[in-house]
Amino acid sequence: MYELWKQGVIHLGDLLITLYKRLGMDETTYTFLLIFSRLIKESPSSWSLAEIEAVMTIDTRTCSQIFVELIQKGFVLVENGEDVDGKRYEKYSLAPLFLKIEAELKKEKHANLTTDLKELSAKIEQLFGVLSSKDLELVNMWLSEDGFDAPLIELALSEMQLYDIRSLKYVDKILLDWKRKNIYTVEEAKRSLIDFRSRRSLAQAPKEDVSLNPADYYDWMEEAKQRYKG
Repeated sequence: MYELWKQGVIHLGDLLITLYKRLGMDETTYTFLLIFSRLIKESPSSWSLAEIEAVMTIDTRTCSQIFVELIQKGFVLVENGEDVDGKRYEKYSLAPLFLKIEAELKKEKHANLTTDLKELSAKIEQLFGVLSSKDLELVNMWLSEDGFDAPLIELALSEMQLYDIRSLKYVDKILLDWKRKNIYTVEEAKRSLIDFRSRRSLAQAPKEDVSLNPADYYDWMEEAKQRYKG
């Protein structure tokens, strides 16, 4: 994440806006960090606190205090070095801050997954009754490993009910098919279903029954075979 920030791919302000309070910062420190990050990104070893003070409504003492606290709390790393002329200098890095941000994001993701798993499992149990440990493992895999969110899984469950099928393996087939097509949002999945049904209807002879057989839609893929093996 730190390297992506240095490359300009991600922005520190976007990451910190929802995390700075959880990291023990106030609004003044948050603003300080944004200005400081811009300065050291351009020149890690030749910047001054006066440049930060000039664009903030804090005095020199407060500016210095915030900077020292950021170092003490492990948000800023100070590295000493020498240039080619033997002159000593200090180089500053925000790598520790990004490690803390990543840790917070992981905690948040884990908490969200735990909540989603609990709520989704409760909804599925309304259809199937109490889930086995293997069923719970499958649901957890959809969320944590496959990267599907709860609304998309619920849409797959609706598709299962549409064909009067009671099988989590069938839901798994639907999700695997969407994964193969790189479909990860409800909107994309609905468009895919509409397109499929339109094509199937057009392919039917005029007098033939145009009802859809779900087995025609989802292919048995090797990934599914491996998942159910044993």
